[in-house]
Amino acid sequence: MSGARSPAGARTRGSTAVRLLRLCVCASVIACTDPRPRVAPPTIQVLVNITDHPKSPGDIFAAIHAFDAAGFDSVHVTLKSNAPGFGGDSLYLFPDTTEATLNVHWTVPAGIPAGTPITLSAKVWNLIGFAASDSALLTSQ
Repeated sequence: MSGARSPAGARTRGSTAVRLLRLCVCASVIACTDPRPRVAPPTIQVLVNITDHPKSPGDIFAAIHAFDAAGFDSVHVTLKSNAPGFGGDSLYLFPDTTEATLNVHWTVPAGIPAGTPITLSAKVWNLIGFAASDSALLTSQ
């Protein structure tokens, strides 16, 4: 009989396909369960009591919390306002640090009109160059 296939040949071909499928499934499962941590940006939070409205003259107090499992390099904190002469920035360097909380204090000068928006921002860089940022918007009284 020409052209006829034996059941054994068909089973071998089918089992080869099944083996290949099982190999692909196993490879994908192994690839997804890699125990190494994935590269990710750091985290940062600007923590301000939003019920507090800075007075002029007065103070702004905040806490800035930064974290990166691999360690972070620096945190840049800025205070911006559309009031002339009111703003500033600070750069904090953290060699070999994975977590830190900064307590920041800014003095609000006299003469800032009520309702002036004030933005407190922080940006953190980790050791491999990824960055993350957070900010809080305050309004002067």
